[in-house]
Amino acid sequence: MGKSFFITGTGTDIGKTISTGFLYFSLNKLGLSTTVFKPFQTGLIEQTQTYPDLDWFSSVIGVENAGFYTFEPETSPHLAAKLQGAEVNIEAVLQRLKELEQAHDVVLVEGAGGLAVPLIEREDDFYMTKDFIKDANIPAILVSPSGLGSIHDVLTTNEYAQHYGISIQSLIFNRYEEKNAIHQNNIETIQRIVQLPAFTIPFFKDVKNEIERFSESCIQSESFEKQIKEVFLHGTL
Repeated sequence: MGKSFFITGTGTDIGKTISTGFLYFSLNKLGLSTTVFKPFQTGLIEQTQTYPDLDWFSSVIGVENAGFYTFEPETSPHLAAKLQGAEVNIEAVLQRLKELEQAHDVVLVEGAGGLAVPLIEREDDFYMTKDFIKDANIPAILVSPSGLGSIHDVLTTNEYAQHYGISIQSLIFNRYEEKNAIHQNNIETIQRIVQLPAFTIPFFKDVKNEIERFSESCIQSESFEKQIKEVFLHGTL
C-alpha cells in the first residue's frame, strides 16, 4: 500500500502544479512508483476543450487521467458544481484514492487553491478542503511563493492546518531566486518559526523542458536526496 500526500498552497496560482511535477519527477527518479491525482478541477479552456492542470499533467509529466471531478466554470469547486448542477460524492473520491495507493508507492494529491477552499455546499455548512484531507487521513505539503508576503501566508496557513489537526510535512517555495535577499530571509525566517524542511524551485523560462532536468540535478545532491527521503519515506528507501 502506497502513501498519499496532499499538495496545497497558500493561495491560488502560486505554483502547486509545477511543485507537484517537481516532486513527481524527483520521487520517480528515486525508484518510487509515483502518480498524480487531482480530485477537483475547474475552469474548462474553451479554445482547446481541456482543463489546464490535467492537460499539464498529461503533456509535461505524462500522467493521463489524473482527474476525477471536472467542472467547466472557473470558480471554487463548490460553486462550479452548483452552477453545473453536479452532485459530488466524496466517498467515491476517497475510494479512487485508495485504488491509486494500491497501485503506486506515492500518490501526490493536488488540491484546488488552499486549505480553506469549499468543495461542497451543504444545507447548513460547507465541506472544505481541510475536511477532505482529514477524511483521507493524509499529510500535506505546503507550497508558497518565495517573495514578499510569504512569511505571513505560510504562518497563517500552518496555524490553520494545526488548528484542524492537519500535518504539514514540508514546505516548497516556488519562483525562488538564490541571489534575492528577501527570498533567502523569508525562507530562513519561516523555517526558524515552523521548524519544517523546505525545498526551493526556481522560475522556469520553459517549464516543459526544464522541470525534469531540474529534478534530476536535485537528485544528484546528497542533502536533497536525504531530505526528500525523510519527508516522503521517513528516512528509508
